[in-house]
Amino acid sequence: MAIDNSSVAAEADAPEKTIKPAEEFIGDADDFTMEAASDLSSDDSDEEDTTSDEEIFHPHRMTLSTFRRLLSCYPTTVEQVHRRKAMLKLQPKPEKGSKRKPEKKAGSASANLRGAMLLTKTEFNASEQKYIKEETEKFLNLDKWRYEDMPKTMGERRVKEEGKGEVLTKDDLITVMDWKTKHGIPRPTLMGMVKSNQDKNVIKCSSTAMAALSTKDPMLAPNEAFPKPSIDAFGPLRGVGVATASLILSIATATGDPKQQVPFYSDDVYLWLCLKDFPEPEYEEYEEEHTAEQEEQPDADADADADAETKDKKKTPRPPKFKLKRKISKFKCPNGELNVRYNIAEYRKLWDACWELRERLNRAVDLAYSSSSPSTSPSSSARISHNDIEKAAYVLRNIAVSGYLEGQDPEDILRTAAPQKTRVDAAMKAQKARADASGETAAGEKKLAAKKQTKKEKEEKRKIANGGRNVKRRKVE
Repeated sequence: MAIDNSSVAAEADAPEKTIKPAEEFIGDADDFTMEAASDLSSDDSDEEDTTSDEEIFHPHRMTLSTFRRLLSCYPTTVEQVHRRKAMLKLQPKPEKGSKRKPEKKAGSASANLRGAMLLTKTEFNASEQKYIKEETEKFLNLDKWRYEDMPKTMGERRVKEEGKGEVLTKDDLITVMDWKTKHGIPRPTLMGMVKSNQDKNVIKCSSTAMAALSTKDPMLAPNEAFPKPSIDAFGPLRGVGVATASLILSIATATGDPKQQVPFYSDDVYLWLCLKDFPEPEYEEYEEEHTAEQEEQPDADADADADAETKDKKKTPRPPKFKLKRKISKFKCPNGELNVRYNIAEYRKLWDACWELRERLNRAVDLAYSSSSPSTSPSSSARISHNDIEKAAYVLRNIAVSGYLEGQDPEDILRTAAPQKTRVDAAMKAQKARADASGETAAGEKKLAAKKQTKKEKEEKRKIANGGRNVKRRKVE
């Protein structure tokens, strides 16, 4: 399917310009300080500080306002990420016989960032700037096709053909794979495999997948609603695994019945919801600097002037520096690719987590509407969708270039970040204790089994003591 790309005109004799990136690395928000965020924001910004003590990124505790703020940063994030990808292609190649390695700080997770590479060249001439702008706009058009144009087209096809006709063509599948490999980790071999499929097979498999979608409520009957039959229907197609199949289903169901919508198995969502990999506050205490006068013990006979001079030379300790940092994850390869299998079991975890988060956020939407205008219900655009969760996860993974932290006061975040983490840890501990008590976890099941076994042994002993009769002990009040 053809995608309209707006052409960018550039003057032939335009002077060279300098493009200064907001962040040296592409990818996650590793070692991104609040000082850098304040440098990115404009000096004359009059926006109010929106930091609150509820602003955390844990999917179990994230508020609706924080989620919507992340979602609002998606356009900026996707533009900045792909602008830097275009800039990376213009970086000078290493000399023959040498290897180019990304610079990294000791002990940091910079090496694990997706596509992390230092931008050594930041000055571009007119033709290079034109290339950067065209490549960025080309992907933005492709991104619009994925989230707006194609969902509408596939939704109309499903209604017209009643799930039995042409829902997805080979050209559509190629464009879907083009978006997937550019949006995430490039995989050239997948594109070659997808192009080898016949158009009639693509149409047949996609139609079968649409017809197999369940109409059950995912929250009331998750096992019946899980789209495993639809994903299995794409099995005969080369280059279409669980992740790509879920992407096709996500596009096809985006405009239909909300209960039939299918989340896409994206790396960003799996990292956030399943692996709990997201930016967290980190405190870096400065070592207190001492002068020679501080290290020496003051003489008892020293005069007042010497004491005053020593006191003036003492340096007050600086406050801790706030950073957003990701932990080095065993699930990520050095190039940023997830070290997972992309199988149906992993997708089931993501599917459950997406529906759980979506349901919780939409309850907050309903509550907000009922308190403001009880007679009206929220529109479909006001409610949270799986596409919204996917976009928010993308912003979290690339938060350094998202603009999310611009205009926020580091002192306010320092003041609230510690209580946030304490509350989350306490809440998660209490939740785990409740799950253990109800047998929802392995530990809880083990405890209940041991308790039942002990009770059974007591019953057997009492039965033997009563001559084989099963006599229950009367309760004495």
